Amino acid sequence: EPYAPPATLLVIGCGHVGKAVAALGHWLGYRVMVKDDRQELASSDHIPNADLYLPGPIAEVLSRVRIHANTFIAVLTRNVLLDRELLPLLVATKAPYIGVIGSRRRWQETKKLLLADGMAEEDLERIHSPIGLELNAESPEEIAVSILSEIMMLRHGGTGERLAAQQEVSGSVTNTEDDE
Repeated sequence: EPYAPPATLLVIGCGHVGKAVAALGHWLGYRVMVKDDRQELASSDHIPNADLYLPGPIAEVLSRVRIHANTFIAVLTRNVLLDRELLPLLVATKAPYIGVIGSRRRWQETKKLLLADGMAEEDLERIHSPIGLELNAESPEEIAVSILSEIMMLRHGGTGERLAAQQEVSGSVTNTEDDE
């Protein structure tokens, strides 16, 4: 049987949302790595259940971790300039998912800068931004659910469609003993 590395969640940016994403990722059984340039945020005091803490400059993330085909990356940084520095490094990895937090306007600005820096359009297509599924999430915890839902959907080949909607489309409802 082939050995596959464990499903790993790399959270880059450990503010309120990063903390919630790391906690939910841990609860879901991911190997959780957290990275932030602010020492106090990439720490067990701030995020108690991570498997690996990576404080220090954001651009040094690849020098400290191996990103493989089972690493899912959530970029939850605080500004476009950090994203601009980091994303060219991440698209060169085997990560199947790179999600970036922010509004559509923030992503358009980041994209414009990356294209001006010479990043190829097909590399930009690997990036999911805004990150997560549309749930109208508001709190950091709700946003974490949105982000991990998108990761799980892509990881397991889901559609993101409501299960009830799938049943309505098929037109068949089967009663089981549990339904009675």
